[in-house]
Amino acid sequence: MRKTNKACHEPVDHSGQLPRLRRIEGQVRGLQQMIRDQRYCIDVINQMEAITAALRRVQSDMVRDHITAVSRTAIGGGLSQADCNNMADEIAQLVKRR
Repeated sequence: MRKTNKACHEPVDHSGQLPRLRRIEGQVRGLQQMIRDQRYCIDVINQMEAITAALRRVQSDMVRDHITAVSRTAIGGGLSQADCNNMADEIAQLVKRR
């Protein structure tokens, strides 16, 4: 796990993602069973695609929530120019990875 940066906004409650992550966890366990059962490759690949898509949805929602929190903080003021630049860089890196 990489070191996290100092947060420049109030913490965001991501607990709403937990049910989705538990569902994904179940899908991964199912995928493991499919491999143990030597299921047809295309079926396994389709399950992998479903898991990947579900993780991307969680990621997308978290990115949206982060950008919203950062925007609220920036609009609210009280930040130094350096902090604003750091937030912009952080968002740029998130967008670049997607």
